[in-house]
Amino acid sequence: MSKKKELVGEAVPNQQALREELMGRFSRESMGLKNREISVMTRMSPYIVEVLDALVELEVFKSRSEVVSTFMEQMIMDRKPLFDEIRNQAQDISKKRESAKRLAFQAMQTGKE
Repeated sequence: MSKKKELVGEAVPNQQALREELMGRFSRESMGLKNREISVMTRMSPYIVEVLDALVELEVFKSRSEVVSTFMEQMIMDRKPLFDEIRNQAQDISKKRESAKRLAFQAMQTGKE
């Protein structure tokens, strides 16, 4: 075997080992995540889809969906306190919106009497 092939062989890890290492970095168990149960459709740029397809082709992930889901979960979990606050504020806004709708409905009903 030539010296160049030996160096390339050393530099490129076993495909299965690489997949296991990458998946370990995105381990669902370590992130405390529930099963993925909800499907979300999205549109993406051609470049992003090419990257997704490359990761699937290399068998790092099983599908485009798995790539997107893993990266989104990782991004959100890395900033969990911030996203928890965003969720709390969104819930507060929703409660105030519903309260305002009830008051508006009551005001319209009272005006008819």
